[in-house]
Amino acid sequence: MSQGLFRSPVSYTQRVLLAALVVAAILSAWFGGGPWFQRQVSILVDGEAVVVKTRAETVRAALTVAGVTIGPRDVVIPEPGTRITGDTVVEVRRAVPVIFCLDGLEMRVLSAASTVGEVLEASRVPVRPSDRLDPPRGSVVTPGLRVTVTRVVNSYQHREDPIPRKVVRLDDMSMDLGQTRTVQEGQDGLLHRLLIVTYENAVEVSSRVVSETVLAEPVDKIVRHGTAGTIVRDGQTIRFLKAMSVTATAYDPGPISCGTSADGYTALGLKATRGIIAVDPRVIPLWTKVYVDGYGFAVAGDTGSAIKGARVDVCFDTYDEAVRWGVRRVKVYILELPSS
Repeated sequence: MSQGLFRSPVSYTQRVLLAALVVAAILSAWFGGGPWFQRQVSILVDGEAVVVKTRAETVRAALTVAGVTIGPRDVVIPEPGTRITGDTVVEVRRAVPVIFCLDGLEMRVLSAASTVGEVLEASRVPVRPSDRLDPPRGSVVTPGLRVTVTRVVNSYQHREDPIPRKVVRLDDMSMDLGQTRTVQEGQDGLLHRLLIVTYENAVEVSSRVVSETVLAEPVDKIVRHGTAGTIVRDGQTIRFLKAMSVTATAYDPGPISCGTSADGYTALGLKATRGIIAVDPRVIPLWTKVYVDGYGFAVAGDTGSAIKGARVDVCFDTYDEAVRWGVRRVKVYILELPSS
């Protein structure tokens, strides 16, 4: 047999040394720098990225390797205890101060939340759903953001309010002008209202009526007002019911004023003479007793085709007197209206 077919037996010492070398190689590859065992971890801190290659097994360890410290209110996503199984992205949200101004006080909150509403959900700030925030809940949080909280309270209230009585004025020709007489005092009514009243920071800012119920109807107050006035003419005090300004012309019962067919009588059958005036019955009723300034006492006892509106035609006994009167702007005082 050839000697080349046989190998020298390996000694026990050699076998132990070989095993030790294999273990050392494995440990060296694991702990000492085998690049195939490292993981890439991207860490986002306040919008800035930090990339590290590490053999760290947890997010917390990776942050330590990267030199990123975490405050008690900071938020880490995924959580620090999460195991790293491959290339990983870690987000660190730094907590910033947010100041809430409410009830005359300031509450400072450290939070890593993104919006005002999220800060409230994670904190113990006593804000009710009805309260109004400025800026509102959806606003993005920035360091030092001040949020004003307005307390808004809606309250149902019952109120009873007076219904003012109406004052009814009655003209009374039997009373002198300027005199008044209360015929009926009347009484205010009473109205029950159910309201929703809105308060902001304990100050009423608005109210809305939900329902109304009349508990007592108002009773009108009735007051008579005298319309009769007085004038003094030629030393005589004359009491009148009404005064009006009119255009006054003049006529006589003769043919020049009334035509050749005139019989000397008025439309009411009265003798046409001084003391009779022609009127528009729509303005001054026929048979009304009047006083015409510059003319005297008269009766509305005639009509005329040209006498329309605030016009009168005063009668004289002669044509010359009518001519001397001409056309004037005068006051007519109503002394007594005809009985109905």
